[in-house]
Amino acid sequence: MIDIAGVKVLTDPALTTRVAHLRRHHEVDVAAIGRPDLVLISHLHMDHLHIPSLRLFGRAVPLVVPAGAGPLLRRRGFADVREARAGETIDVGPLTVEVVPAVHSSRRGPHTRLRADAVGYVLRAGGVAVYFPGDTDLFAEMGSWAPVDVALLPIWGWGPDLGEGHLDPERAVEAAGLVEPRMVVPIHWGTFSPMGLRRGRPDWLDQPVHRFRSGLDRAGIADRLHVLTPGTSLAVPVNRAAP
Repeated sequence: MIDIAGVKVLTDPALTTRVAHLRRHHEVDVAAIGRPDLVLISHLHMDHLHIPSLRLFGRAVPLVVPAGAGPLLRRRGFADVREARAGETIDVGPLTVEVVPAVHSSRRGPHTRLRADAVGYVLRAGGVAVYFPGDTDLFAEMGSWAPVDVALLPIWGWGPDLGEGHLDPERAVEAAGLVEPRMVVPIHWGTFSPMGLRRGRPDWLDQPVHRFRSGLDRAGIADRLHVLTPGTSLAVPVNRAAP
């Protein structure tokens, strides 16, 4: 949840104890989250566009989704769905949402033909800019919206191996160099793992954040790192020098 200029924006909510074959390792207090003013969806994969999680906020919750994803949600009763493409902007009160490119699969999954180009978002209001990439690989255009105050950078996935279209800890450090954030919050790590015979936390679950911290240290920007565990928050001081 990003609370910026009084507008509450929720990104890619996957809040249930299970998502398909994945299990969550932290409980989520949905009541504490509250109802968002806007939900941003970055791409079609089930761990990002998760319909059971969206239903927790009611079918009237405003959604912004990649172009092509709207029919899927409208068929399931969601009434306020806006489709967006990279290059567009969306205004919500004092908040401007810039829709930006992402390098990730456009498919929903193997059992559907549904496709929509993945996107990211840059949120700007009150002298603060927050970058949420969704899932993406590294690409040079990230530097186009630098600098930002906060970069929510994905550093891994939900399994012991990482597929195409994702940032690993080392490429996430490169992304931080392009985006030039005052603060970096690593996301998309340590939360879900595939269900199996073992019930505990896999050994690899926390390794990405240690690699990310080491990489930022080597790059000389470890002081920008803010590691958040579920249920915690980060207050961002307003950059008074920003336009």
